[in-house]
Amino acid sequence: MRKLKVIFKKFLLSLGMCTSLVLTPHYSFSSDSSVDTLIKVLVKKGILTEDEAKEIKKEVEAETKKQKEEVITATVEKIKKDISSFLPSPLRGLSVGTLTYIDYSNGYLPNRNQDKKGFSYFSLTRGYINIKKDITPWLSFRITPDIKAGNVDTNDLRLKYAYALFQFPNLGFLTDIISEFGLGHFPWLDFEETINPYRMQGYMPREFVGTFNSADRGFSIAGNLGGNLEESYVKKLTYHYPTWKNYIGKHGSWWLSYMNGVGYENAETNIGKAIEGRLTLRPFPYSTKGLLPLAGLQFSYFFISGTGGLKADNNYFRSSKYPRYDVHLGMLSYQHPWFVITLQYSQAYGNHKGTWVVTPWDNRNERKVLKNELWSVFADVVLPVFNEKLHLFVRYDWIDPNSNVDRFCGDSACSTLIPKTDDTGKHYMIGFAYYLHENNILMLNFEWMNYDKYYRLGTTDQFHKMGVYDPSGKDHLKDTFRVQTVLQISF
Repeated sequence: MRKLKVIFKKFLLSLGMCTSLVLTPHYSFSSDSSVDTLIKVLVKKGILTEDEAKEIKKEVEAETKKQKEEVITATVEKIKKDISSFLPSPLRGLSVGTLTYIDYSNGYLPNRNQDKKGFSYFSLTRGYINIKKDITPWLSFRITPDIKAGNVDTNDLRLKYAYALFQFPNLGFLTDIISEFGLGHFPWLDFEETINPYRMQGYMPREFVGTFNSADRGFSIAGNLGGNLEESYVKKLTYHYPTWKNYIGKHGSWWLSYMNGVGYENAETNIGKAIEGRLTLRPFPYSTKGLLPLAGLQFSYFFISGTGGLKADNNYFRSSKYPRYDVHLGMLSYQHPWFVITLQYSQAYGNHKGTWVVTPWDNRNERKVLKNELWSVFADVVLPVFNEKLHLFVRYDWIDPNSNVDRFCGDSACSTLIPKTDDTGKHYMIGFAYYLHENNILMLNFEWMNYDKYYRLGTTDQFHKMGVYDPSGKDHLKDTFRVQTVLQISF
């Protein structure tokens, strides 16, 4: 009898799947359906129990749904292929999109006479035109003009990305291998901005201090470790956080670059290049169930080893040689379907421009690169209101711009003493993000920066640069504050 039940179970599953292929998409099981009728007869004859009948019916419905999805997917792909065949060759595999930030900010900045300087302006802080072209199954190209961002006289276009993208076969444990050649991503910020999706608010912590920017010219190779996370788990993660579809390596991901090191906005001035890399490990990739699945836990390490790009012999604060430029950054991150939290610590010797170089007070013939340390914590949680589209986020950065030089000169005559004490900066933000549709977001952000008396800034009226440390800038700054509204458009 048990063997007979198994045979009937397989028969019913087959019948349900076949029925799903011949009936319309609006068909659903009902009391007069063929499968329902047969199940009722088998229960009545005592071949199946009520519980067995319910179990079989659930399996039939699940298989039916799966078959329908596969048929729909195959049909969509066929339609895309048919449409593509009618397009001219230059348009096949071509896509055009944008990532644009429309910003309104109101607040006050520190002034030279230490008074609070109010501001109120609308601005465009990003205006990507993403143009991508699939050339072969293994080669594609991307070019992205961007605007000169912020409250500026003119939003002139500049080139942000222009690179060839190669895709390679898997090499055992190394999977999804790609390579960028040209003006492309560098290993850290694109990864960090996937986990913290609010780049429209301003710079990420290390960029906020002025250590580096998000793109450079050179060569990169990257990939995942051990394939991708379970698809059903990724769907849960991306339901509230669309950007989490990226960097989903089952055991982590990696990125290695050989680049100019000065960033996309600056000219290369020396023969030295920067070696840059990131390694991210996911220790519990199979923990995808329960209240706190550990598959979202990652440990990341990022480094840069290179030289700063600026050589200015006539400036007292610049080294006569190209200065050291090293970065070490570690981040612990946990991504949950309903929230995310990150904690990072980093230290940098110098920056990509080569401007963090000073003359020590006790040795006027020496130039020394500043060591800059930073702690940062970020958290975001989905609020169970407005169809689960509203998020609350917070961030705190603690910046020590000089932890290795006791005292340094403060002007060209070396008549002003700048101590390394009382020079920290503290950066705070708290806000709300409402997800209009997918990655189109409306944000309200409250942000402020508290300076110790010897934290030094250059001249700027852009709030997102209120953490960019400049040892030749001004100190004794008043605290800054703004209320910011940003609309992110992404397609």
